Amino acid sequence: MTETTGRVTAAGSMTVPVRGDGTGDTASPMVGHPAAHGMAHPDHDTAPVSRARTVGRFLAHLAEMVVVMVLGMLALAPAWDLAGAVLGVEVALARPDVGAVVMVLDMVAAMTVWMRVRRHGWAAIWEMNAAMAAPFAVLLALFWAGVVTAGDLMLWGHVLMVPAMAGAMLLRPAEYTQHVHGFDLAWLRGRWPVLLGLALLALTIAGGVGGLPPWLILGVALVYPVVGLVRSSIRGRSMVLLQAAGLAVFAVVALLATAFAGQDTGAYVVAAGLVGHAVWDAFHHRAGAVVWRWYAETCVVYDLLLAAAVVAVTFAP
Repeated sequence: MTETTGRVTAAGSMTVPVRGDGTGDTASPMVGHPAAHGMAHPDHDTAPVSRARTVGRFLAHLAEMVVVMVLGMLALAPAWDLAGAVLGVEVALARPDVGAVVMVLDMVAAMTVWMRVRRHGWAAIWEMNAAMAAPFAVLLALFWAGVVTAGDLMLWGHVLMVPAMAGAMLLRPAEYTQHVHGFDLAWLRGRWPVLLGLALLALTIAGGVGGLPPWLILGVALVYPVVGLVRSSIRGRSMVLLQAAGLAVFAVVALLATAFAGQDTGAYVVAAGLVGHAVWDAFHHRAGAVVWRWYAETCVVYDLLLAAAVVAVTFAP
């Protein structure tokens, strides 16, 4: 007869046999396992949760989201004011439609960071961001059509955002009523490249972005093959061809920007090149290829926001 019962050691751990046929029994230690002490793990508690408690958790989570949304809007507003003054686009930022877009961006940025720190999955984060932006997207279309006023845009945009967020939460009820998320502070500490990108952006726009050199696109594109050669990180024929093709594309963009230098078209070409390079950065960051991952992350932030600044200055009256 084979032994089928577990053995409790002096240290309080339980050994559970995996096989019981007597041929090469393998035991698995369960050191400190809650079941060994008669306790259920809190994350896997099988006790039924009352409906009132479930609703309470849902509403508490929604309230948490609303607070983060408001704090993000308040915290980032001074940065927009400063950027507007430095770039000379205060009039553009004062427009109701532009102001609405800016507020949505502030709230989405704060929500993304908070939900990621709270260990939510990216799918839930994108759903929440879409829910926050959806009311303003509809109201902006109505505002441009002359159906609603600027006051209606701001008032109803914020009012409708809360039920839209609740709707996004209902897509994943367990995400907001059962899971214990905790805080992923290690992820937050690892976002220092974002701060570096913002610092570099501040230094750039302090000198003005209206006269950015057209060859800037080629300059940032050259970093990849140079770093790749120094680090010997460009390996294989496919990677060599990819880097050569990327450099050629950005060289063409730089030539176009030079051809239209001093015109609005040239500025828009520079902005388009920066956005394209941000996509290039994101690809390399995800693949962990050629350059350091921190550099690619920094460059994504810098390229995208600098492109937005160029467009804002060019478009502003």
